[in-house]
Amino acid sequence: MKPYITRAAPKLAKILFENPEVRVIMITTKKGGKIGPHSYLKGITFNLDPAKIRATETDGSSTVVKMKKGEASWTDAGESLGVENLGADFSVLSVELKD
Repeated sequence: MKPYITRAAPKLAKILFENPEVRVIMITTKKGGKIGPHSYLKGITFNLDPAKIRATETDGSSTVVKMKKGEASWTDAGESLGVENLGADFSVLSVELKD
């Protein structure tokens, strides 16, 4: 498994709240910024800004994704990818559920 997001990008991913059941992380990426391959716990990611990213899977394949402000998405535990910001600065809020 790839490093957890806060280890892969300690200057970009900040834990805002944590207890035995949930962890809330703010991830902020500057224009042109990259986050290497990393993993998450299962949970919901909420886009605070519109964004355009290149998501690179562990097999090397990549997809350009446009995200809308206010859009939410589900992440399964252990999912791993690298991210390159192709647009303006943006932030996402990740709410992870602990097992």
